[in-house]
Amino acid sequence: MGKKKSIVLMVLLTIVIVVLCAITVVPSFTIPGTGKVKIWKPAVMQYDLGTDLDGGYYAYYYPQGIISEAEYKTNLEMLEAAVEAAAEGDKAEKEQELADYQADYVAHGGLYLSTDLETGILEDDKKTVKKDFIEAFDEVLAEIVSRYEQKNYADYRVSVVDDYAIRVQLPSSETSAENSAFQNISNTVALFSQTGELEIKMGDALVDERAEYEVNEIIKSFSVDTKYEVAYIKVKFTEVGKDMLKAYEDATGEDKLKITLGDETVMEITAADHIDGRYAVRYPVANESEIGYVETMAILLNSALEKGGYEIEFRDVASSEIRTFEPVYGGNTLTLLYIALAAVIVAVIVAAIVALGGFGVASAYSTVSYLIVAGLCFAFITGGVFEFSLGTVFVFVMGLALMNVLNAHVYNAIKTEIALGKTVESSVKGGYKKTIFGIVDIYAVLVLGAVALLIGAAGLHTLALQALICIVTGAFCNLLWTRIISYLLMSASKDKYKYFRCVREDDDDE
Repeated sequence: MGKKKSIVLMVLLTIVIVVLCAITVVPSFTIPGTGKVKIWKPAVMQYDLGTDLDGGYYAYYYPQGIISEAEYKTNLEMLEAAVEAAAEGDKAEKEQELADYQADYVAHGGLYLSTDLETGILEDDKKTVKKDFIEAFDEVLAEIVSRYEQKNYADYRVSVVDDYAIRVQLPSSETSAENSAFQNISNTVALFSQTGELEIKMGDALVDERAEYEVNEIIKSFSVDTKYEVAYIKVKFTEVGKDMLKAYEDATGEDKLKITLGDETVMEITAADHIDGRYAVRYPVANESEIGYVETMAILLNSALEKGGYEIEFRDVASSEIRTFEPVYGGNTLTLLYIALAAVIVAVIVAAIVALGGFGVASAYSTVSYLIVAGLCFAFITGGVFEFSLGTVFVFVMGLALMNVLNAHVYNAIKTEIALGKTVESSVKGGYKKTIFGIVDIYAVLVLGAVALLIGAAGLHTLALQALICIVTGAFCNLLWTRIISYLLMSASKDKYKYFRCVREDDDDE
């Protein structure tokens, strides 16, 4: 390619790269002259952030009959204050209330367990936890973990506290078009704490009691559907369910279908309005913008359908009981992280130019291209679905480092070819030819490893997907993009040997 054409193409490519780089990383600012206040936000400021970078929310699930130490002490202090404030005639009654309350609970770590035998927590000695209760708690814990796994949070934690309480920790990025992160988290926490039994009623009669069928023999599954900007829960009936419901409706004339979970009616459907083909139910729940809530509801209903009810019921989690927490390294974690990443990228670019000369400039273009592609993919492929975390930063930096190391490897191979007396063009072809299979092998192994990790749950699955983005981007830059940029720069260069930091030697031996 001619020198002029190379220069023109490089100028155009540089302009495109600068614009894309600005879209990706230029800091936020207010756009003047727009009437209403509008703020420019780069791609890197649109990520859903993990708890390690943006903090989040946490809440506790306490089984009925179990309270926290803080609640116990608060109630105890109130009763003690009532005793002190009581008149002489009422003092004995208040003291008895205090004594009864103290006898009603026994301490277990940071929890207090009810001594009422009807709760099914303690043995007759009111000290030993029942084996049946422990087994039931383990069962419901496994199901709650499964529910949160199905939500596909990239960063969450479900843990056990003092053996018989569950702590749920969720990221604060769960915003939507109509609800704040807190509202969405509050909805999810409340729904996933439900452990009641799923039942079906036609009119006021239980369908499964009349037909002697279990609910999961009548309903096959629940799923999410959307139409006309409305999000539905779609109920798919089994063949048994279709036949049974048709026979029951013909016999009674009832066309109202109720699906209940515990004491709450989840759906109340009029067949004429909502049953398509009489037995394919699509029940409207919310606007399409709130599809996350509908997905949570579907997960809960499928869980109840497959597993049935549980012996353990949890106390309702009030909104006031959902608390926030700061990022691991403080409120400035994200700002400091972006500054550190900027410093790393600048250092990599400078080091490449200093060490590799003209080829280092091509490597620098690849570094910026890697930043743009990975940054935009994180924002618009995984954005709104998966969170950006410190794990994401790790795979990004490792991919960047690998790409530059392999570029240096190619550079050394080209210089070796030049040292053998070959022309620059021939050396470039030879250098790439001798290194290409090794580079392909490295990226193939990394891709296979990332794909293998895709079968992991939640955060591991997300990290594998983000690693795939970095690996594929790095492979593209190493195998194709750097070579294209290098070809254009070399074509525009007056001395191709100096481009590779080599000196041409003419042999005058006659």
